[in-house]
Amino acid sequence: MKTLFVCHEGQRTGAPLLLLWLIRWLKSHSSMQPVVALMRDGPLKEEFSALCPTYTFERPGLERWHRRLRRKILPGPPLDPDAWLADLVAREQPDCLYLNTLVLGGMLGPVALDAKRMRVISHAHEMEIGLQLSSTRGDVERQLAASDLVIACAGAVRDNLINHYQLAPEHCSLITEYIPYTKPQQLLELRCNDNPSQAVIDTLQQHRTAGEFLFGMAGSAIDRKGFDLFPLLLRACERRFGPVPFRGVWVGCGPGSLAHTKAERDLNLLGLRHRALLLPGVSCGAAALRQLDVLALLSREDPYPVVALEAGAMGIPTVCFRHSGGIAELAETGCGIAVDYLDLDAFAEALFRLQQDESERQRLGEAFRTRVFAANTVATQAPRIAALIEGR
Repeated sequence: MKTLFVCHEGQRTGAPLLLLWLIRWLKSHSSMQPVVALMRDGPLKEEFSALCPTYTFERPGLERWHRRLRRKILPGPPLDPDAWLADLVAREQPDCLYLNTLVLGGMLGPVALDAKRMRVISHAHEMEIGLQLSSTRGDVERQLAASDLVIACAGAVRDNLINHYQLAPEHCSLITEYIPYTKPQQLLELRCNDNPSQAVIDTLQQHRTAGEFLFGMAGSAIDRKGFDLFPLLLRACERRFGPVPFRGVWVGCGPGSLAHTKAERDLNLLGLRHRALLLPGVSCGAAALRQLDVLALLSREDPYPVVALEAGAMGIPTVCFRHSGGIAELAETGCGIAVDYLDLDAFAEALFRLQQDESERQRLGEAFRTRVFAANTVATQAPRIAALIEGR
């Protein structure tokens, strides 16, 4: 069975990585013939190419009118992403078109979707703000209408599609996100092999050795991830922790970035610069995450961040906001702590409680680890996705 997997980009971020891990499993455990289409290039292209035929849409730096003229004069593949995808679908003739995110609807216009011979599946990794940032309502509705089935990565994602886009519940399957590991030791043994990343790890280890309680995040320093709330959380923690030594950490906000400049200004004006570790990104996220005592997930909405699953797999609990996505749903089952939405005083209180009660921190971490390896690995979720692709 040939399946064309369409991914919006080839960066080392959540949805592309999840697709890479899925295809690796499919290559090892099924007879499926995967083909990958990347709508934007990125470092994962090489890894996809090592597994299966991989095509990347190249975006030439030409104005739209110039591209149309060039297409008429010169032979070659289409230069518009929707025409390029339509051409690829026509050539590959897949049995299943698997749209790896819900932000591809704008590219489906010219694609010939033969309902009699081709199954269409959309995998939704986005909640409402994410959809508005990356697509339009009309394009989302077009993709949902074209899909025989939608996979939602979290209950909040499913509910948003049902309540705000009128997706029929029977056309939506809930399959939560996953990591490619089968036991904790695999993550604990991961190392950064470059000097800049190791310098970040060394910095974190020095602060841990000094007896400081470390909480924070590893990821993009953007408002949707709650980075704008980070200085305010430190202010709340300064009030609650008193003399207890602590540091708030953000790995992925190195010097020279605009986010770093803005955060430094806020922190300096608040008199809290000494409480924050603003560090560059690293080549191995798990190596940085395992230096934390608690993951502080400040996202307003984050459907099912892999970073929280990786932390949980190493026994590190998460504090987050209610109604923010799948990790909040997990926290409500005893795998972490979810506080009222945007209540930073409650967030600081939860962090302080975990600093004071190591046994509670370990209990939550162990519950999270048990959950991850029981239900949030490629080995547990990929067979379910494969069955849906094959129409079983």
